[in-house]
Amino acid sequence: MLIKNIMISAFLFCIPMAIEAQAPDVLFSLALEANPELRALELEYQADLQKAPQVSQLPNPQIGIGGFVLPVETRLGPQRARLSASQGFPWFGTLRAREDLMTKQAQARFEQIASRQLEVYYQIKAAYFTLYQIEKTQAIIQRNMPLLQSLKQLAEAKVKVGATTLADVLRVDLKIQALTQELLILETQKRKPLATLNQLLYRPLDTSVRIADSLGFAELLFKKDTLLTHIHANHPMIRMFSIQQAAAHQAIAVNKLEGKPSFGLGVDYLMVERRIDADPVHNGRDIIQLNATLSIPLYREKFTAKTREETFRIAALENRKNEVESLFLSMIEKAYADSESAALTKDLYTQQIQTTKAAIHMLETNYSTQHSGFDELLQLEGDLISYDLKILRAIVQSQLARASIERYLLY
Repeated sequence: MLIKNIMISAFLFCIPMAIEAQAPDVLFSLALEANPELRALELEYQADLQKAPQVSQLPNPQIGIGGFVLPVETRLGPQRARLSASQGFPWFGTLRAREDLMTKQAQARFEQIASRQLEVYYQIKAAYFTLYQIEKTQAIIQRNMPLLQSLKQLAEAKVKVGATTLADVLRVDLKIQALTQELLILETQKRKPLATLNQLLYRPLDTSVRIADSLGFAELLFKKDTLLTHIHANHPMIRMFSIQQAAAHQAIAVNKLEGKPSFGLGVDYLMVERRIDADPVHNGRDIIQLNATLSIPLYREKFTAKTREETFRIAALENRKNEVESLFLSMIEKAYADSESAALTKDLYTQQIQTTKAAIHMLETNYSTQHSGFDELLQLEGDLISYDLKILRAIVQSQLARASIERYLLY
């Protein structure tokens, strides 16, 4: 059910991203099946469901048997043995109230599972986008390497004709070496998000993950007030606190019922031996005795303390719920700020790239003809790589911002 809701919400959230977001969805499906934490929570929930039948049953009936060492003489004969059976009954409605309490506690566990699933889904997407950024950073560097190689060849040609010094070649070499080293560093950094993904999927940490070829800029299409209303009503963490409060109220109701009297019904059967010294009417007739008991809970302090305990718990849960809602509000505000910042960054550096390419073209012409502007040309080549990387970071930042929103929305 959760996967279905996630897919529907993702589709409504941004239709153009449906295909691109498929890889994290597939990884999340694998995590649902393999992640030991999620499996443990599911088993704990199933265990909690078994508590309701345990508390909704009547107490065990009691059966007794006894014999008279010294028979009790009666008019109809001596009593030889006694058989008894009794059944206790709590106050009316107590068993159903106990069952409802256990059911609510199990429901709270279920919401905990759903909340953890959302968190796992977010962790998968965060690691996925981090891995995407590293791989695309490598691609950007590799794509710009030929430009630096061309600049190096141009400088070498200038050196051969005595139009410049070897220093120009060396400066390009230094840049190429730095970028080559950066590629090696990035290859090492890929292991961290890859390990996170594989740990969440409970498989060997070096298992490869195929990343999407490209990701577009992720727009946030929902208004903040709509999100907050949805979160308040539907987020599993908020619902968990509300259910726990309902369970505490139910515990108070159970406590009140258990503070009322309980009943018992029973029957005794006494075997009577026939008299041999006389023969009265009904000689040797056995005795059947019906009885009832009433247990009155006179010592009330434990019931009063239990009510106070649950009242304090309700107040504590309300404060925790308010704290979580406040945290969600701040995280949503941060996600919107990140998204807006990413959009501005993307627009800025897209324009900068166009201007920089035009400047590079002019400086290459000047350097070829007038033998000047090499430092500026090398600087702009580096800027071009930097702008590409900043646009990439902006795209990833927008994806992470949307993923952060979906952490509270997709349920």
